[in-house]
Amino acid sequence: MALLEARDCALSFGGLRAVSGFGLSVDAGELIGLIGPNGAGKTTVFNLLTGVYVPDSGDIRFGDRSITGMAPHQINRCGIARTFQGIRLFPNLTAFENVMAACEHRSDLSMVGTVARSPGAEAERRRIEAECLALLDAVDLADRRDTPARSLPYGLQRRLEIARALATKPKLLLLDEPAAGTNPREKIELMEKIRWLRDDFGLAILIIEHDMKLIMEICERITVLDHGEVIAVGCPAEIKSDPKVIEAYLGEPE
Repeated sequence: MALLEARDCALSFGGLRAVSGFGLSVDAGELIGLIGPNGAGKTTVFNLLTGVYVPDSGDIRFGDRSITGMAPHQINRCGIARTFQGIRLFPNLTAFENVMAACEHRSDLSMVGTVARSPGAEAERRRIEAECLALLDAVDLADRRDTPARSLPYGLQRRLEIARALATKPKLLLLDEPAAGTNPREKIELMEKIRWLRDDFGLAILIIEHDMKLIMEICERITVLDHGEVIAVGCPAEIKSDPKVIEAYLGEPE
């Protein structure tokens, strides 16, 4: 059974068909790319998979259950987390506080226990704090734990978003253009980090990215969108030479 499977999903905004007949399958532990020209519908697909939008038709399954129509927080609790094309951190909170905020729904702390500072509540608080510090360390931000998110360089803000997503303990992580705004050295480091996160955390990862070098080097399988429809699925070598993909990116030859 696939970890995630989208079947024949469609979505329209008024008279505009944004996604049509979309299908996608992700197995546990896979690292898959979702690419396409600007406006192809990639982020719209992420919004469908995470409950921001509900498909007009089709079904999305995670494990053995349908998640179609669930709210984003419910889908997150099922085991899907994401980052965003436009960074959505809590700018006035520190890096540590941003990650702590994502742990709230997993905490066993009660209001009474917290106020009374019971031994159980203190132990739970220390456990969560240790988890958050470990996640910051995993994305090389442990030394910035007390830095407000708004004060971090852009590339580090993207890493913080990944740490916050990981704090929800997902089985599937969706990364929306994680390399955007980073320099070549940061992209190489990010590529290595994504591989490491997949292996160390036992995740499946679905990634949208415009940097084709990054996608081709780290992804085992790639789905290509154009005008909201899947035009190709295959390994990087197959995608590079697919005539439909070449036409979508470069246009038809005269």
